[in-house]
Amino acid sequence: MLTFAIFGVARAVPAISDGSRLYAPCVVCHQPNAWGSPDGVIPNLAGQHERYLERQLAVLRSGAREDTAMQIVAAHRTFNDRQNIVALAKYLSGLDANPSPVKGSGEHPRVGQEMYAHICAACHGVDGRGEQANRVPRIAGQHYPYLRRQIEAAAGLHKDLAPPEMTSTLRDMRPQEKDALADYISRLGD
Repeated sequence: MLTFAIFGVARAVPAISDGSRLYAPCVVCHQPNAWGSPDGVIPNLAGQHERYLERQLAVLRSGAREDTAMQIVAAHRTFNDRQNIVALAKYLSGLDANPSPVKGSGEHPRVGQEMYAHICAACHGVDGRGEQANRVPRIAGQHYPYLRRQIEAAAGLHKDLAPPEMTSTLRDMRPQEKDALADYISRLGD
């Protein structure tokens, strides 16, 4: 009988990151179900496209997208490991999206619908579900206050991340048009 003994240092095989564990610190702002804050200021992350989420962590880490709180989160050493970014994005994309996002006033649905068709539908889709392959975010089911803030800050917030025609159009809109557009988007998926 031949017996082999292996001596030496055991190698630890890197464990695949657990997305729910990585999400735990995010619960403070995005809530346990990742539906965003009850007032709608913090966005819904549940059901968002995986590649979009991965990209957002990367652009927040680089400073290309500005959001002080999220830049601090994205700069954490946990996200030095791409595997952790992928695991977190996969976890969030697998969650059910918020079925009841905070909506706007509902005063001008036709105006919002027309603007959406003209400005947003070509990339985000008629239903607002975006496109996974091109990292276009799902905006259906997103909160009105968050959408309104994004529209308001589009030119500066997205810098080189969005087509210039989108940012210039959003920047030049009147406040009532911005309200109507954000309200319409918040109702997509109803």
